[in-house]
Amino acid sequence: MPKLFHPYLQLRNRTDRFVESVTARYADQIVCRAGCADCCQAGLTVTMVEAAIVGAALNLSTDRIFLQAGQTPLRTTGSCVLLDAKRHCRIYEARPLVCRTQGMPLLLPEATTISVCELNFIDMAPHQSAVLNTENLDAALFAANLDYCQKNGLSPMTRVPLDRLAQLAGIDIPKPT
Repeated sequence: MPKLFHPYLQLRNRTDRFVESVTARYADQIVCRAGCADCCQAGLTVTMVEAAIVGAALNLSTDRIFLQAGQTPLRTTGSCVLLDAKRHCRIYEARPLVCRTQGMPLLLPEATTISVCELNFIDMAPHQSAVLNTENLDAALFAANLDYCQKNGLSPMTRVPLDRLAQLAGIDIPKPT
């Protein structure tokens, strides 16, 4: 991956290590696995740096990716269009941070309770050290995205719908049921 992505990739690696440690520590409490895609919903948008990473995984040129900036999602209901027939993510290695952290215990901004997948932590509450502060994660993602956008002359406030990238890559976008 080009050096241009280094700040984002460092953040992604730190996030993955955190998720892996929580998953290992609470293996009997976390049911997230390949094929469990209940949290993979349509309508997601990503930052420009994440759009570039996802687009590269879909073999899209940056010019084509950047044209999707600011567009509205094609679908806002149903499952993510990047799931295949077996409900596996087509871009698993390149998936955005929001997808990497779903199901984990999350402290959302201004929340008074921890948000966690209803299938996880049925028998116990996670220790505070296993809770991801999403405000801190979002701030770090904003910084990595700002760095990428400044180097490419892009607006860091612009987002790209994942389904628009999937459509560019030739993935069929089914009508919501």
